[in-house]
Amino acid sequence: MADTDHAFPLAPHDHVFLGRDHDTAERRTWAVIVLCSVMMVAEIVGGALFGSLALIADGLHMSTHAGALLLAALAYTYARKYAYDRSFTFGTGKFGDLAGYTSAIVLAMIALLIGYEAVERLLHPVAIDFNDAIPIAALGLAGAAALATSSPASAQAFYFPAPALR
Repeated sequence: MADTDHAFPLAPHDHVFLGRDHDTAERRTWAVIVLCSVMMVAEIVGGALFGSLALIADGLHMSTHAGALLLAALAYTYARKYAYDRSFTFGTGKFGDLAGYTSAIVLAMIALLIGYEAVERLLHPVAIDFNDAIPIAALGLAGAAALATSSPASAQAFYFPAPALR
């Protein structure tokens, strides 16, 4: 038997772990990122203009969704692009897990930032212009409802942005 012959030949297989709806999920994730980013900017700017920590906190919270979804979208894109690249011995399936882990770290950092700002506001109160802040808060609520009801996949991505949490 030659050195290159094997007693048990290896079965041909691949390590492509793309789901059936991978392309649809990737497209929807990018669309949700755009809507989420618009809402994030509106809430942060409105909160800063009108002194509302609630709007700023919700805008930062929206930034965690936008950031987590961006990581998920990049993981979708990268996994699709390199799905058949043999240099990824075990496939590209772990990109989603790494995106989820990174999202959790970023979320923890944003939570610390919001907590710091809340303590700062307790020590040094800021006047809030409720009449101007409430319409932006209502817009934020409408945006969240639109994101959550646009499709089951979008709702799942919005409330569980880390692919590893799905």
